[in-house]
Amino acid sequence: MDKNRRGFFGSGLGLGLAPLILAGNANALTAEEAERPMSRPARNGMLPNVPLVTHNGEKVRFYDDLIRDKTVLLNFMLVQCTDGLCPTAAANLRKVQDLLGERMGKDVFFYSITLEPKKDTPNILKEYAANFDAKPGWTFLTGKPADIETLRRGLGFVDWDPLRDKDLSNHVGMARYGNDKLERWGGVSLRSSPENIASTFKWLTQV
Repeated sequence: MDKNRRGFFGSGLGLGLAPLILAGNANALTAEEAERPMSRPARNGMLPNVPLVTHNGEKVRFYDDLIRDKTVLLNFMLVQCTDGLCPTAAANLRKVQDLLGERMGKDVFFYSITLEPKKDTPNILKEYAANFDAKPGWTFLTGKPADIETLRRGLGFVDWDPLRDKDLSNHVGMARYGNDKLERWGGVSLRSSPENIASTFKWLTQV
């Protein structure tokens, strides 16, 4: 394992998060989904290739369609957030989006994934995205609960304390960012300044 990947999966993001390597999604696919070519889960399951649905109702594969060869920022969120952290994080990402300008949707992509897929349907996520003026390149995602859980654990948004891990609000304050092609990954607090978050993408694109 190279040093860049160790930095991503071994960092814990400073919140006691521990990366877990899980198998790919085992749920049965619909006939339509089964017709699509499917690569094996990338990074031995650390970036699970689970099926998801965007806030525009488009069916996608996490790794094949969203991550492969791209520079990305990944975070988990709740539409019904009781402590105000999710709206603060979304407002910060909106400012980062503005700072990145034309890079958004071209060489930088944001993916915000709900932790409550049963509640947060594509229509609800579409309204939420509109509230924060999400531009093309910032996608809100939902899916089957088992697939969201596989993704959460595969990305390392996990607390070793089972009680803390059950509290979904413990998984919304940080983001993973990375360049899949260069295998450079790191973590950043979504409560830090938009300028600080935006600056991470300079490191990701330096060869």
